[in-house]
Amino acid sequence: MKICKGHLFLLFLLWSTSLQGSSFRKTGTVGYTFLEIPVTSRQAALGEAAGTVVNDAGILSLFANPGVLGMQNGYQFGVEQSRWIGDISHSAAGAVIPAGLLGHVGIGFNFVDYGSLDHTNADGEQLGQYTAQSAALGLTWSRRLTDKFSWGVRLNAVQEQIHTYSSENLLLDMGVYYETGFQSLRFAGYINNFGVDGKFIRDSFKMPTVLRLGLAYDLWNSPVFLLTLAAELSHPADNPERFHLAVEQRIFDRFYLRTAFRNPVDEDAWSFGGGLVLGKIRADMAVIPFGRFPAVYYFGIQVNR
Repeated sequence: MKICKGHLFLLFLLWSTSLQGSSFRKTGTVGYTFLEIPVTSRQAALGEAAGTVVNDAGILSLFANPGVLGMQNGYQFGVEQSRWIGDISHSAAGAVIPAGLLGHVGIGFNFVDYGSLDHTNADGEQLGQYTAQSAALGLTWSRRLTDKFSWGVRLNAVQEQIHTYSSENLLLDMGVYYETGFQSLRFAGYINNFGVDGKFIRDSFKMPTVLRLGLAYDLWNSPVFLLTLAAELSHPADNPERFHLAVEQRIFDRFYLRTAFRNPVDEDAWSFGGGLVLGKIRADMAVIPFGRFPAVYYFGIQVNR
């Protein structure tokens, strides 16, 4: 098993960036927390252990590991919708475009609408209502360097608006994907939401930066079944390190069953989901039980050309 110096440099870059003290201190407060929410149905069902998902990944690579994008084939389009606790609406859309020898390019849009909220003054007097939204527009580029290795970067333009106030920033994602050559074992390392501190009115805040390292292995691969086990360790800026373990079962290249477990978390340790492939169209769904709170449901459609 060989890996070139350029590959080692990228892996070292991921590790060295993660060790920058200020970005990963547990400050207790970060901004743009909507970026910590799973975006696609498949990502939610896999408990975010999605950095090594290559098979028909589609727009998932626009919101998780950008290094996976270079391993995709053809044009891919998709939309996602979920309804979160408190009637929060979460929507996303993306497109993957092959660019020949230059690799692959993708554009993804992530939008959260918090709805209308009551507006009161310091004395509790009702002043009407106001709205709040969060959005991120990402441009991803990835290139396959060998048949086993690809890397990618993503630039996210992020904005949050509450009433008449807003905050904007530019964030960087970068990642690698590597097939080790030992049977089906593959590795992923990626960083999401890396950037300078943001500012809202007069207060500054850290970014929701997270480092992820993942492995995946096909436990059972036959013409009928493909059973994949994926595991990831995540190091978020505002929470303890987490372990993500996921299983995906593909049946007859048409049906998908998924489940995952995350620890430590408060209410949403488990997630479940499935998918159905009809020709070039795949429909996915996921559910995240939240214990004392209503469950969150995801729905998504992807088209491959």
